[in-house]
Amino acid sequence: MYGPCFLIGVGYMISAAPKAKQFANSLQTSFGNSGVSSGIAFGGFFISRYGISITPWLGITFGVLAIFVIFWRSYLDRFHEKENESL
Repeated sequence: MYGPCFLIGVGYMISAAPKAKQFANSLQTSFGNSGVSSGIAFGGFFISRYGISITPWLGITFGVLAIFVIFWRSYLDRFHEKENESL
């Protein structure tokens, strides 16, 4: 699952900075790795505090958060397109 999501993230980052593709790609790699690391840290913290039975709830929470960010990004893209059309 990480591989396809990683490629989608690279596509989004490059589309956000088409004139600085290498910089955008390096940022995406850095933030992707820090996301994996922070996910492991959050998971470890909650497992040590509440036990292994909390992991499905953590997965659901992070999944809902990810869906929210996807919709938010889509809204911002449409908002900026309308803003650019009016200029």
